[in-house]
Amino acid sequence: MTLSERASGALLELGLTGSEVKAYVALLRGGTMTASDVSRTARIPYSKVYDALESLHRKGWIEEQKSRPIVYTAKPPDTALEEMKSKQETARQEREQVALEELMNVYVSRGEQEKPDIWIMRGTNEILSRVKNLLLNCRGELLIALPPQLVPFASRIEPLLAALKEKGVRTMVLTSPDIQREDSERLSRLAEVRTRRTMYGGGLVSDAREVVLLLGGGEQGSLPLAIWASHHGLASFAKDYFEFLWSSQETTAS
Repeated sequence: MTLSERASGALLELGLTGSEVKAYVALLRGGTMTASDVSRTARIPYSKVYDALESLHRKGWIEEQKSRPIVYTAKPPDTALEEMKSKQETARQEREQVALEELMNVYVSRGEQEKPDIWIMRGTNEILSRVKNLLLNCRGELLIALPPQLVPFASRIEPLLAALKEKGVRTMVLTSPDIQREDSERLSRLAEVRTRRTMYGGGLVSDAREVVLLLGGGEQGSLPLAIWASHHGLASFAKDYFEFLWSSQETTAS
């Protein structure tokens, strides 16, 4: 069976080279093979076949046995794709972290006088971007009010919440008792969780100095609307209100 141009093109777009595609397909068909076998079967020059095989091994597509000579075996395609996806995601997160840390240093170095105290945001992407920056800046305490309609978006900040937990940041999440059990269990692994029947909007407060208040739709139809603020008075008020709800009789531990 010959691999179609569409499938070959998809593999190239996923990050494999032409030689790697040929070598992997040869191993899928032939089972355990030496580099010489792969070179002959896939018609890859012997001088290049080792580079292709070592690259496939690093990317998680094949296994190698350190015998004499070294032999190679293709991993099942679904396993190989999942492993490559995991490696790429880890690498992407590491690159994002490095870039964000340095860019935030540049941003902060402008001077506090150039930053607005309050910023209005519209659209999910803009709001999530600001929320992620808030999480990256958090050092000691994070308060989150999470209404049921916002629970699906929590998965997009879970890696950052996990990083905050590892740093020792106390995270408190106030949500509705109506959320799905699996969502509640997932949040409980990352934070202290309490539920409250009556929720008044959503938001996040970081270290009583930075806040994002989620307001729902604005004048532009269904576009989500939020306010970010580094105003001490507003952040302190939001913290006090959250703590009042957190400690009220209506609130129960999840």
